[in-house]
Amino acid sequence: MELKVCKNCKRLFQYIYGPEICPDCLKNLSHKEPDKPEEELSNTNVTKSINSELELFDKVKEYIITHRKATISDISLAMDVPPKRLFEWIREERLEFSDDSRDAWFTCERCGAKIKSGRLCNRCKDNR
Repeated sequence: MELKVCKNCKRLFQYIYGPEICPDCLKNLSHKEPDKPEEELSNTNVTKSINSELELFDKVKEYIITHRKATISDISLAMDVPPKRLFEWIREERLEFSDDSRDAWFTCERCGAKIKSGRLCNRCKDNR
């Protein structure tokens, strides 16, 4: 887990995965009443952005399940997702490289060991 700045309210929060929105804003966005004034429109846009991000992630995940041998380039082209975003999802541990990916591994930021997703290997995570 790491600290991030909420894209909605700009406060720091402990980020686990998913959209970079703090739990308070996420809760507020999911409980909006239908007829809100215009100042609430930015929250509506954030909600739409979060939903489209989650939908895109689900589609990419489904594509990967049905195309197990797909490379980052294949996925990027087929799903119209920038490779950078795919790597972000891997770093966030939402996706991981398969065991078959000989050259597509990250390295642990502490010890340099090969890892399939995230920033730290299991040993370094345990020694925090």
